[in-house]
Amino acid sequence: MYTIRFVTESYRPDLLITLRGNVFGDWQEDIPGLYNQGAWEFKLPYQPYPAGVQFKFVLEREYWQLGADNLTVFPEDGGIYSFNEGPIAFPPQNEIIVENSRVQRHFIQPNLNEAEHYDTIVIGSGMGGGVVAEQLADLGQKVLLLEAGSYIFPTHVANLPRRQRIGVFDKHLWQTWPDFQTKNYQNPEGHNYQGAAGFNLGGRSIFWGGLIPRMAWWELEPWPTNVRYDLEDTYYRLAEDLMKLSRLSSSYQERTQRWFNREFPEFNVSAAPMAVQRGNGEMRTLSAGVFNTAALLLEAVMTADTDLTVNLNHAVKELVTQNGRVTGVVAYDLVSRMDRTYHANTVVLAAGSVESAKIAQLSQLNDPNNLIGNGFTDHQVFFTHFGLPNTHELFQTNASAKLALRQTVESDRPEHRYLAVVELGADFNQGRYIDPDLAETHVRTRGDSMLCELVFLCESPLMNQNTVMQEGPSYVDAAITMEPSNAADGLIGEMDQYKQQILERLNATVLPGDNHYLNEAALGGVAHEVGTLRMGNGGAGVVDTNLKFHQYENLFCCDLSVFPTSPAANPSLTLVALALRLADHLRG
Repeated sequence: MYTIRFVTESYRPDLLITLRGNVFGDWQEDIPGLYNQGAWEFKLPYQPYPAGVQFKFVLEREYWQLGADNLTVFPEDGGIYSFNEGPIAFPPQNEIIVENSRVQRHFIQPNLNEAEHYDTIVIGSGMGGGVVAEQLADLGQKVLLLEAGSYIFPTHVANLPRRQRIGVFDKHLWQTWPDFQTKNYQNPEGHNYQGAAGFNLGGRSIFWGGLIPRMAWWELEPWPTNVRYDLEDTYYRLAEDLMKLSRLSSSYQERTQRWFNREFPEFNVSAAPMAVQRGNGEMRTLSAGVFNTAALLLEAVMTADTDLTVNLNHAVKELVTQNGRVTGVVAYDLVSRMDRTYHANTVVLAAGSVESAKIAQLSQLNDPNNLIGNGFTDHQVFFTHFGLPNTHELFQTNASAKLALRQTVESDRPEHRYLAVVELGADFNQGRYIDPDLAETHVRTRGDSMLCELVFLCESPLMNQNTVMQEGPSYVDAAITMEPSNAADGLIGEMDQYKQQILERLNATVLPGDNHYLNEAALGGVAHEVGTLRMGNGGAGVVDTNLKFHQYENLFCCDLSVFPTSPAANPSLTLVALALRLADHLRG
């Protein structure tokens, strides 16, 4: 026997290191080792190799050791050959995080029986798929939810402790998103989409989704009439109930609202609607915090009366179709590293605007309108960070207010078609200070000003030249060609004028690092991209007004890909409303 050792502190279990080489199945076999005394040890049967043994270390059976040159040893019986991690490195892991922790195994037990038949299979556990799956299970259906990612957090990150950045403006609410996002695409030359996917239980709902405004009439005007009426009459209210709509009233919030009403009477000023549940004062219930589908689904699978199965680490590769029906869902089990095929009466695709379009293309779904993957659009978002001085009447050391501002829009005029959101004390309303000493230190360090933000969100029609195209098998990243929407360019002057007026009347100054003009958010930077499987009346679009694929009688879609426009309002509430509407339709 001889031993090859990889001495490393960075790549300990749970990360897996294997060894591949020229004498191990011609580089095709993963040779396992054991982690012992700070090193991965590979004990190999001795054979004389006059030309030596060439090999490389492999991380997670996916990532080859960097560098073109192979490592080489000339083994002797009983020999030990050590390599240190300094010269040995691996490429960054951009694929889905695959974990199967004790908590995941205990609470989220999969059903791997491919002979099982379900009423509905839902693909994706985010804001759309998570709500559809939970609602259908509530309504008595037997539901299988397939999620490519693992269990990461049981709730929204805003409900958890996080690292603190003392004394500076920081979006605490979204802070851990860069730590867990997955870049599941490639940008062809000349394009710069900067979004990402959340492959985990709850999808991006555990990182985003705090602000939940309704779409205004002018945003809904291009939508199919029956969908618009259903949202306005029924499903917006039901979605607000499910998401625990709160306007978080306080004396400071009300004082700030009165000030803006007085200074800007042309705006309709209201407390910003937030998906943040506070404890019930009468019942003395505990707060559930920011809405997310990870908590919703965990509660469902841990409750005995619901027939909901969640299979994590299942990346859907293909929908098998025959005679206008989906007859099977092929998913790659990332833990067992094998394909599994599941069956149901109905399938709901809810993997997001990129992944749902990718799965539709991999499945070669009929697309007579040639729209699958087309129209991928992110609306324009403009923002400014500023400081409110202690000399202004609205200054208050330990207070926060969040307001939504809209103006009256006339049907035949383009003016005012945006949503404005003002936050005073944004370091508090997006923060969580478990240790009061940290909050005190933060206030003392930031000095004599409140940290604030002004955001303008604008609508946009879908841009057909923007595409998500799958050019290869499932393990290849989709190619995203995306140009920025210019739909709001005519409003920039008006928005900048109001920005200047707001800053002047608040005696505010722009924070260091910000432009004195409006900053525009990056494409995909706020997770609002829509439109790759758009909804349409009659035979238009990819799905009909019930979110059913035109060409398939049992295939539906429920994520941002079905939006026929990119609204000004954050899309979270509208997506949950569509999910509740779809669940009612499937129940019927």
